[in-house]
Amino acid sequence: METRTLHDAARSGRLATLLLAFCACAAAGAERVPLPGASGPPQVEVGKVNVFGIDELPPAMQDEARRAMRLDAERSHDGLDFDEVDEDDWQWPAPATALYPNFANMNQGRVLIHPRNLAGTALSAFRFLGLEDNTARPGEPVLTIAREFERPDEVVVELVENELDGQGAAVVVRELIHDRVGRWPAVFSVQRAPSGRVRSVIDWADNGTDFTLMVLDDVRRPSGSSAYDKAWMFDLARQIEAAPRAGPGEERH
Repeated sequence: METRTLHDAARSGRLATLLLAFCACAAAGAERVPLPGASGPPQVEVGKVNVFGIDELPPAMQDEARRAMRLDAERSHDGLDFDEVDEDDWQWPAPATALYPNFANMNQGRVLIHPRNLAGTALSAFRFLGLEDNTARPGEPVLTIAREFERPDEVVVELVENELDGQGAAVVVRELIHDRVGRWPAVFSVQRAPSGRVRSVIDWADNGTDFTLMVLDDVRRPSGSSAYDKAWMFDLARQIEAAPRAGPGEERH
C-alpha cells in the first residue's frame, strides 16, 4: 500500500486531505480497510471520501494532524500567507515541450482512469498544452491523468485526477476542513518556491476521484486580469466536479 501522509500533505500545503492509494491487487474484494498503523477502527471505505475527527485517528496520525494544525496556526500568527515548497517539487507542471498531445502518443500502459469530460468547463476555452507522461510501462495500470492548459494571459493551469474508485480512498480530518468544492471537503493553498514562483492549489476528492487543480499564479492577487481570482478558481473546480466522466477518445476535451 502506498500512502500520502499528513506530514507530506503539510509540506505541500494540503493540510486536510490524506490520500490512501492502494494497488488494485490489495484493494480487490476489500470494501473497508484499516488506516495505516491501525488494526481496528476506524475502518476506511475504499473508493469513498472518509471524514474522521482527530481523536478517531491512530496515534501516529493524530500527532501528524495536530502538527499540521499547529503549523497552520503559526503561519497565521506570523502573517505568512504562503506555504514554502521546494524548487524541484514534483508537483510543478511539466514543461510544454515534455507533454504529449494525446494518449496514443505516449507509453500509457493500461489506462483504467475515466477522467472528466471538460467540454462544458472553462478549461475548454483555454489552449490545451498536452498530457504529462504517466511513466507507465506497457501493461501497467494507469490510475492518474494530468492535463495542462494555457489561459489567454499565458498562465498555465493543470488538472490532475487520480482514480479512487475500487483502488483507494480519501481520508479527511474534520478539524482541518476550511473549504469545499460543492459538497466535498477541499484544501486551498498558495505555495511559493525559493525562486519566487508561485502556484495556487485546490485539492479535493469525491466518491471516486481525487483532484488537484493548480494555477501558476497567486489567485488572491492575480498578476493579470482581476477576473482570475480565488472565486474564479473555485468556480472552475465546481465545474470540473460537475462534469461527466469522459468516454473513449474524449480525454483531452
